[in-house]
Amino acid sequence: MQMNLRLVIGIIAFCFTLSGVILANMFVIMMIGEINRKREDGKLISYFGSTPPNTMRIFEEYRRLYPKGKLHIYALGVFALAMISLSVVAVLYLTYFDAR
Repeated sequence: MQMNLRLVIGIIAFCFTLSGVILANMFVIMMIGEINRKREDGKLISYFGSTPPNTMRIFEEYRRLYPKGKLHIYALGVFALAMISLSVVAVLYLTYFDAR
């Protein structure tokens, strides 16, 4: 099986996508840990069961508690890179199967 350049670039972009999503999730988990340090024991944020509104609240509360913190910027940055890589995968996929 011969691998052409599109396939290699697609695989690399897909690996960047997975890495970016995993890193973004790690940064969100780190933000939850920082927020929970400042909260009382009965009002901690759970690490499980994340929804988009819950994630937005985590970002808002992190920015409020840590105005000079950088974790939210890192999380958004790697997530944006992951989405760009995903769009590269999608374009390569569409052009690869269109060219056949």
